[in-house]
Amino acid sequence: MKLIVMFLEAHQPRRLSNFRYQDIGIRENYFWDEKNKEIIKRISQNSYIPTLSLLKDYSVPITLSFSGILLEQLWKYEPTVPDLLKEYFKASGGEMAIESYYHSLSSIWNPERFLNEVRKDMDIKKEIYDKDFRTFRNTEMIYSDKIDEIVNQLNVKNILTEGTDSIISKYNPNFIYKTPFGHNIFLRNYRLSDDISFRFSNREWNEYPLFSEKYLNWLSNSPGDVINLFMDFETFGEHQRKETGIFEFLEAFIERAKDYNLKFATVNEAAESITPRGQISIKEYISWADIPRDMSAWLGNELQKDLFEILKSLEKCIPEEIYNYLLTSDHFYYVSLGTTPDITVHSYFNPYGSAYDAYINFRNILEDLRLRYCNGN
Repeated sequence: MKLIVMFLEAHQPRRLSNFRYQDIGIRENYFWDEKNKEIIKRISQNSYIPTLSLLKDYSVPITLSFSGILLEQLWKYEPTVPDLLKEYFKASGGEMAIESYYHSLSSIWNPERFLNEVRKDMDIKKEIYDKDFRTFRNTEMIYSDKIDEIVNQLNVKNILTEGTDSIISKYNPNFIYKTPFGHNIFLRNYRLSDDISFRFSNREWNEYPLFSEKYLNWLSNSPGDVINLFMDFETFGEHQRKETGIFEFLEAFIERAKDYNLKFATVNEAAESITPRGQISIKEYISWADIPRDMSAWLGNELQKDLFEILKSLEKCIPEEIYNYLLTSDHFYYVSLGTTPDITVHSYFNPYGSAYDAYINFRNILEDLRLRYCNGN
């Protein structure tokens, strides 16, 4: 029986406040918590609560990851969601994956900070999940052999990442492989994942409308041991709104999978029952973001690189309780100048109106912090 390995990741940043040049040296309110509260409460009602309730009711075992920074905000603004997470894990045998607490880019420049973030993420998740953590996924699926080496210092067995075109031209993503350091590596089947997360409600898609029978037939006929469906949790109810029929699709998908000789399993359950097909070595950083599926979503232009270098240079002087939140990858994502269709997605998430406005806003905050805490150096 082929396994459906479904992974849903949930994350929301602590967005930066609108900070004008005139505010430098005057204001200390760096975070847009009123907006953050509004978004957390909306997405909880649209997505987290109904989706978790459905998964719990069907006791379907999948792997989830809620970033530490999101859990922190949920406990503050919508504690119903962490409570539902506990109930889901108790009812389903589902799995919680670990990641960088602040959803940051620390793994590519500061291994010590990165490991501290992951350990902090483990600590906060122990309040929800009482089993050992066996699966790791980095911010936005960022991965290379370098990440594999760093993660070797953690007691995990499995790593999730993107099945980029260059990788799947050599390795079928429907099998499990080994990394150079012996972890099981699961490659996202991006075509089948994106059929739900991006194309489900697209009336111009030649497969629209997508019904569960059609989709399950695709999965059943896709050769391999596993179907790795990795997507944003917010796909269900937020990106694909209730009115699209996404919840009816998910419910039918879960109910009818067995009729197609398909079974849901967590990442670790799949790893324990399936023999890997060989080893994969990935030298350059990959991710699941944008068409290039590399680091360009965050560090692809000079504005993003400027912010990143300034932030790194201020590491030793800005208080950690502020600095950590500035590391979140979303702040750099908003400054992307990517091409269509990527820029459409970036614009959807950008709360500042434009990439340039996001850059100026972040730059002003960094300048204020430099003057305030770093003696102007």
